[in-house]
Amino acid sequence: MLSLALFTAALVAPALAAPAPAPQGITLSNSATQAPITMCGTAQNIVLTDTPWIVYNMFYNQRQTRGSMCTAYSSVSKPSNGNKLIKWAAVTDIDYVQSTNNVPKGYTFVGLTQNLETRLSAISSIPASYDWTRTNSTAYKGNIAFDFMTSDTKGDSTSGAAQELMLWLEYTGGQLPIGWVEGPTATIPSLFGTSWKLYQGVNLDTGILVSSLLPDKMFTGSFKGDLKEWLNALVKVGVFKSSTFVNVGNAGTEPFYGKAVVNATLGLQINL
Repeated sequence: MLSLALFTAALVAPALAAPAPAPQGITLSNSATQAPITMCGTAQNIVLTDTPWIVYNMFYNQRQTRGSMCTAYSSVSKPSNGNKLIKWAAVTDIDYVQSTNNVPKGYTFVGLTQNLETRLSAISSIPASYDWTRTNSTAYKGNIAFDFMTSDTKGDSTSGAAQELMLWLEYTGGQLPIGWVEGPTATIPSLFGTSWKLYQGVNLDTGILVSSLLPDKMFTGSFKGDLKEWLNALVKVGVFKSSTFVNVGNAGTEPFYGKAVVNATLGLQINL
Protein backbone atom coordinates (compact mmCIF):
# COMPACT_ATOMS: atom_id res chain seq x y z
CA MET A 1 0.00 0.00 0.00
CA LEU A 2 1.27 3.46 -0.86
CA SER A 3 1.92 5.76 2.06
CA LEU A 4 -0.28 8.80 2.57
CA ALA A 5 3.01 10.69 2.73
CA LEU A 6 3.43 10.02 -0.98
CA PHE A 7 0.71 12.52 -1.69
CA THR A 8 2.15 14.93 0.86
CA ALA A 9 5.57 14.72 -0.78
CA ALA A 10 3.99 15.46 -4.13
CA LEU A 11 2.43 18.66 -2.87
CA VAL A 12 5.24 20.27 -0.88
CA ALA A 13 7.31 22.87 -2.71
CA PRO A 14 10.79 23.94 -1.62
CA ALA A 15 11.79 27.19 0.04
CA LEU A 16 10.81 30.45 -1.68
CA ALA A 17 8.08 28.60 -3.57
CA ALA A 18 4.48 29.58 -3.94
CA PRO A 19 1.98 26.87 -2.92
CA ALA A 20 2.03 24.01 -5.38
CA PRO A 21 -0.95 23.33 -7.65
CA ALA A 22 -3.11 20.27 -7.14
CA PRO A 23 -1.54 17.20 -8.72
CA GLN A 24 -2.66 16.46 -12.25
CA GLY A 25 -3.14 12.77 -11.64
CA ILE A 26 -0.64 10.59 -9.82
CA THR A 27 0.53 7.94 -12.27
CA LEU A 28 1.46 4.54 -10.84
CA SER A 29 4.05 2.48 -12.65
CA ASN A 30 6.67 -0.23 -12.23
CA SER A 31 10.27 0.63 -13.01
CA ALA A 32 10.72 -2.71 -14.78
CA THR A 33 8.11 -1.77 -17.39
CA GLN A 34 8.17 2.03 -17.34
CA ALA A 35 9.82 3.43 -20.45
CA PRO A 36 11.88 6.62 -20.23
CA ILE A 37 9.56 9.60 -20.14
CA THR A 38 9.81 13.39 -20.07
CA MET A 39 7.25 15.36 -18.06
CA CYS A 40 6.75 19.10 -18.60
CA GLY A 41 3.36 19.80 -17.00
CA THR A 42 2.76 21.90 -13.91
CA ALA A 43 2.37 18.83 -11.69
CA GLN A 44 3.27 15.72 -13.70
CA ASN A 45 4.66 12.76 -11.82
CA ILE A 46 5.23 9.02 -11.77
CA VAL A 47 5.15 6.83 -8.66
CA LEU A 48 7.49 3.89 -9.19
CA THR A 49 5.69 1.32 -7.07
CA ASP A 50 8.60 -1.11 -6.82
CA THR A 51 10.90 1.62 -5.50
CA PRO A 52 10.73 4.16 -2.65
CA TRP A 53 10.28 7.07 -5.10
CA ILE A 54 8.03 9.43 -6.94
CA VAL A 55 9.51 11.41 -9.87
CA TYR A 56 7.95 14.85 -10.08
CA ASN A 57 7.94 17.91 -12.33
CA MET A 58 6.59 20.61 -10.00
CA PHE A 59 6.34 23.63 -12.30
CA TYR A 60 4.56 25.75 -9.72
CA ASN A 61 5.53 29.15 -11.13
CA GLN A 62 4.79 28.34 -14.73
CA ARG A 63 2.71 31.50 -15.09
CA GLN A 64 5.74 33.61 -14.16
CA THR A 65 7.99 31.70 -16.54
CA ARG A 66 8.93 32.49 -20.10
CA GLY A 67 10.14 29.09 -21.21
CA SER A 68 9.91 25.49 -20.09
CA MET A 69 10.91 23.18 -17.23
CA CYS A 70 10.81 19.40 -17.63
CA THR A 71 11.73 16.31 -15.63
CA ALA A 72 12.94 13.22 -17.47
CA TYR A 73 12.88 9.78 -15.87
CA SER A 74 15.40 7.34 -17.34
CA SER A 75 15.81 4.11 -15.35
CA VAL A 76 16.26 2.33 -12.02
CA SER A 77 19.14 -0.01 -11.29
CA LYS A 78 20.36 -2.00 -8.31
CA PRO A 79 24.10 -2.57 -7.97
CA SER A 80 25.02 -5.96 -6.53
CA ASN A 81 26.62 -4.31 -3.50
CA GLY A 82 24.22 -1.46 -2.79
CA ASN A 83 20.77 0.12 -2.73
CA LYS A 84 18.65 0.99 -5.75
CA LEU A 85 19.64 3.99 -7.86
CA ILE A 86 17.47 6.16 -10.09
CA LYS A 87 18.61 8.10 -13.15
CA TRP A 88 16.69 11.24 -14.04
CA ALA A 89 17.25 14.70 -15.49
CA ALA A 90 16.03 18.26 -15.19
CA VAL A 91 15.77 20.09 -18.51
CA THR A 92 15.18 23.84 -18.37
CA ASP A 93 14.95 26.52 -21.02
CA ILE A 94 13.90 29.56 -19.00
CA ASP A 95 14.51 33.10 -20.21
CA TYR A 96 16.09 35.64 -17.91
CA VAL A 97 13.47 38.25 -16.99
CA GLN A 98 14.68 40.96 -14.66
CA SER A 99 11.43 41.27 -12.71
CA THR A 100 11.32 37.52 -11.93
CA ASN A 101 15.00 36.56 -11.90
CA ASN A 102 14.86 35.97 -8.14
CA VAL A 103 11.72 33.82 -8.31
CA PRO A 104 12.20 30.03 -8.39
CA LYS A 105 10.24 28.67 -11.31
CA GLY A 106 9.70 25.17 -9.98
CA TYR A 107 11.26 22.09 -8.49
CA THR A 108 12.21 18.98 -10.43
CA PHE A 109 12.82 16.15 -7.99
CA VAL A 110 12.72 12.57 -6.81
CA GLY A 111 10.73 12.17 -3.59
CA LEU A 112 10.39 9.42 -1.03
CA THR A 113 7.19 7.40 -0.69
CA GLN A 114 8.21 4.86 1.95
CA ASN A 115 8.97 4.94 5.71
CA LEU A 116 7.91 8.57 6.08
CA GLU A 117 5.74 9.95 8.90
CA THR A 118 8.20 8.36 11.33
CA ARG A 119 9.86 9.92 14.37
CA LEU A 120 13.50 10.79 13.79
CA SER A 121 14.48 8.73 16.83
CA ALA A 122 12.95 5.63 15.20
CA ILE A 123 14.93 5.99 11.98
CA SER A 124 18.14 3.98 11.86
CA SER A 125 19.65 5.64 8.78
CA ILE A 126 18.88 7.65 5.64
CA PRO A 127 21.56 6.57 3.17
CA ALA A 128 21.90 8.96 0.27
CA SER A 129 24.08 9.31 -2.79
CA TYR A 130 23.62 12.10 -5.30
CA ASP A 131 25.75 12.42 -8.43
CA TRP A 132 25.04 15.10 -11.01
CA THR A 133 26.36 17.07 -13.94
CA ARG A 134 24.95 20.36 -15.17
CA THR A 135 25.46 21.53 -18.73
CA ASN A 136 24.20 25.05 -19.40
CA SER A 137 24.46 27.03 -22.61
CA THR A 138 23.33 30.35 -21.07
CA ALA A 139 23.73 32.06 -17.70
CA TYR A 140 22.04 29.87 -15.10
CA LYS A 141 20.64 30.32 -11.60
CA GLY A 142 19.63 27.38 -9.43
CA ASN A 143 20.70 24.80 -6.88
CA ILE A 144 21.12 21.12 -6.09
CA ALA A 145 19.60 20.21 -2.74
CA PHE A 146 17.85 17.81 -0.42
CA ASP A 147 14.51 19.07 0.92
CA PHE A 148 12.78 17.51 3.95
CA MET A 149 9.75 18.42 6.07
CA THR A 150 9.36 17.68 9.77
CA SER A 151 6.74 18.40 12.40
CA ASP A 152 5.73 17.44 15.92
CA THR A 153 2.54 16.15 14.27
CA LYS A 154 2.61 13.02 12.14
CA GLY A 155 1.89 13.81 8.50
CA ASP A 156 1.90 17.60 8.87
CA SER A 157 3.79 19.38 6.12
CA THR A 158 1.54 22.34 5.40
CA SER A 159 0.71 24.07 8.69
CA GLY A 160 2.75 26.80 10.33
CA ALA A 161 3.89 24.21 12.87
CA ALA A 162 5.78 22.25 10.21
CA GLN A 163 9.40 22.94 9.35
CA GLU A 164 11.18 22.78 6.02
CA LEU A 165 14.81 21.69 5.96
CA MET A 166 17.13 22.26 3.03
CA LEU A 167 20.63 20.87 2.57
CA TRP A 168 22.19 22.84 -0.27
CA LEU A 169 24.95 20.94 -2.06
CA GLU A 170 25.63 23.33 -4.92
CA TYR A 171 24.20 26.69 -5.94
CA THR A 172 25.03 29.17 -8.65
CA GLY A 173 23.85 32.42 -10.19
CA GLY A 174 23.52 34.32 -6.93
CA GLN A 175 20.73 32.27 -5.34
CA LEU A 176 20.39 32.96 -1.61
CA PRO A 177 18.39 31.19 1.12
CA ILE A 178 15.58 32.64 3.19
CA GLY A 179 17.17 34.38 6.18
CA TRP A 180 20.33 35.40 4.33
CA VAL A 181 19.95 39.08 5.20
CA GLU A 182 19.75 38.31 8.92
CA GLY A 183 22.88 36.18 8.76
CA PRO A 184 23.54 32.63 9.96
CA THR A 185 21.89 31.49 13.19
CA ALA A 186 24.35 28.64 13.82
CA THR A 187 27.50 27.00 12.49
CA ILE A 188 27.97 23.24 12.17
CA PRO A 189 31.75 22.75 12.05
CA SER A 190 31.99 19.22 10.71
CA LEU A 191 29.39 17.39 8.63
CA PHE A 192 29.91 15.39 5.42
CA GLY A 193 33.49 16.59 5.19
CA THR A 194 32.91 20.35 5.44
CA SER A 195 31.53 23.06 7.72
CA TRP A 196 28.08 24.57 7.27
CA LYS A 197 26.14 27.72 8.11
CA LEU A 198 22.48 27.60 9.09
CA TYR A 199 20.09 30.25 7.76
CA GLN A 200 16.51 30.45 8.99
CA GLY A 201 13.45 32.42 8.01
CA VAL A 202 9.74 32.07 7.39
CA ASN A 203 8.55 31.43 3.85
CA LEU A 204 5.90 34.15 3.51
CA ASP A 205 4.01 32.11 0.91
CA THR A 206 3.54 29.13 3.22
CA GLY A 207 4.09 30.47 6.74
CA ILE A 208 6.57 27.66 7.35
CA LEU A 209 9.99 28.13 8.97
CA VAL A 210 12.77 27.17 6.56
CA SER A 211 16.13 26.02 7.92
CA SER A 212 18.78 25.91 5.18
CA LEU A 213 22.28 24.52 5.64
CA LEU A 214 24.84 25.92 3.18
CA PRO A 215 28.29 24.35 2.93
CA ASP A 216 31.39 26.48 3.30
CA LYS A 217 32.81 24.37 0.47
CA MET A 218 30.27 23.38 -2.16
CA PHE A 219 30.06 19.84 -3.49
CA THR A 220 31.07 19.52 -7.12
CA GLY A 221 28.92 16.87 -8.69
CA SER A 222 28.94 14.18 -6.02
CA PHE A 223 27.59 13.65 -2.50
CA LYS A 224 27.35 10.57 -0.31
CA GLY A 225 26.30 10.32 3.32
CA ASP A 226 23.72 9.35 5.92
CA LEU A 227 21.18 12.17 6.03
CA LYS A 228 20.21 11.24 9.56
CA GLU A 229 23.50 12.90 10.55
CA TRP A 230 22.16 16.14 9.03
CA LEU A 231 18.92 15.89 10.97
CA ASN A 232 20.75 14.99 14.18
CA ALA A 233 22.98 18.03 13.71
CA LEU A 234 19.87 20.21 13.55
CA VAL A 235 18.65 18.62 16.78
CA LYS A 236 21.93 19.57 18.46
CA VAL A 237 21.53 23.25 17.53
CA GLY A 238 17.90 23.30 18.69
CA VAL A 239 15.96 23.38 15.42
CA PHE A 240 13.72 20.53 16.63
CA LYS A 241 13.77 17.49 18.92
CA SER A 242 14.57 13.90 18.01
CA SER A 243 10.89 13.11 18.59
CA THR A 244 9.93 15.12 15.49
CA PHE A 245 8.24 13.29 12.62
CA VAL A 246 10.04 13.12 9.28
CA ASN A 247 7.05 13.59 6.98
CA VAL A 248 8.56 14.45 3.59
CA GLY A 249 11.93 13.80 1.97
CA ASN A 250 13.21 14.48 -1.53
CA ALA A 251 16.19 15.50 -3.64
CA GLY A 252 16.17 17.75 -6.65
CA THR A 253 17.07 20.97 -8.35
CA GLU A 254 15.38 24.36 -8.16
CA PRO A 255 15.85 26.43 -11.36
CA PHE A 256 15.36 30.19 -11.61
CA TYR A 257 16.47 30.83 -15.19
CA GLY A 258 18.78 29.47 -17.86
CA LYS A 259 19.01 26.85 -20.57
CA ALA A 260 20.48 23.79 -18.91
CA VAL A 261 20.36 20.04 -18.44
CA VAL A 262 21.05 18.49 -15.04
CA ASN A 263 21.67 14.74 -15.33
CA ALA A 264 21.54 12.96 -11.99
CA THR A 265 21.80 9.55 -10.37
CA LEU A 266 20.23 9.33 -6.93
CA GLY A 267 20.12 6.81 -4.14
CA LEU A 268 17.84 7.76 -1.26
CA GLN A 269 15.86 5.72 1.25
CA ILE A 270 14.81 5.69 4.90
CA ASN A 271 15.78 2.62 6.95
CA LEU A 272 13.89 1.90 10.17
